[in-house]
Amino acid sequence: MRIHDKTFVDRFLEPWNDHDVEGALALMTDDCVWEITRGSEPHGTRIEGAEAVRAAIAGAFRAMPDIHYEPVHSSFGQDLVVVELLVTGTLADGRPAKFQACDVMTVRDGKIAAKRSYRKLVDWSGP
Repeated sequence: MRIHDKTFVDRFLEPWNDHDVEGALALMTDDCVWEITRGSEPHGTRIEGAEAVRAAIAGAFRAMPDIHYEPVHSSFGQDLVVVELLVTGTLADGRPAKFQACDVMTVRDGKIAAKRSYRKLVDWSGP
């Protein structure tokens, strides 16, 4: 078991901020799991395997073409990384977006095996 540090977070966020689907996927295991906030299950939606995660990452970049992730705080444990983020960007319909999020990641052999994403709900209908 290994404890990671801020360097791991910076390396992880770089392809996400560059909107580099293949770069983001390269940091995940072939059997990776990504749980996203929205969905009909208590955990949201569970996306499993590299191909499905690739499609989901690409979809996230389409939904918010200029999305940017700014780390606010990180915590590290044995094979565990928790990153609190400020997410900003523009929704596909042109509205600005800004919300806090958190990724809880299980790391195996230096790659992300599971990424459980949470975010604050924002009322997009406001002015």
